[in-house]
Amino acid sequence: MAILSGRSTVSGIFRYAENHCQWLQELTGFSEAKPASRAQLPRLLDRLNWQMLNQWIERFFNTQIIRTQSEEWASIDGKVLRGTLHSGEKQAVVIALSHESKTVLGQCPQVGKKSSEIPVVRELIKATGLESKKITLDAHHCYPKTTGQIHQGGGQYLIQVKKKINLPY
Repeated sequence: MAILSGRSTVSGIFRYAENHCQWLQELTGFSEAKPASRAQLPRLLDRLNWQMLNQWIERFFNTQIIRTQSEEWASIDGKVLRGTLHSGEKQAVVIALSHESKTVLGQCPQVGKKSSEIPVVRELIKATGLESKKITLDAHHCYPKTTGQIHQGGGQYLIQVKKKINLPY
């Protein structure tokens, strides 16, 4: 549950278990269970059957996790170039990199006081043909226009969502 709630470090998982102990006891039906110690948790996670966890998640959410191996993923991100212009002006570059080979797949400049990374990323996706590939993006690209562009191109996307959602259980 900690991993599904966005905890990705051992410390985060440990704190989640500590803070939600009573609820986890009710959820699992093990009323006497206590969280693993912080020192023991990495050993338990090493022994976790991740494929079985994915199957349980798929069954619970009645969905299927995408497992395609045909092409590598690309990551698109923008970086502001500090100190390159006068105060108040903004210059940045948006870069698309392959996850595995670490090669640059494309880049686009972003210049101007009011410039936004979002339309620059959309332009880069179209210009490089990445709309038909597998792409990871930051949370501020979670817009229907961007995701629709990738969907219509036949691609896949993975975008982080930062708004906290309180689950009913």
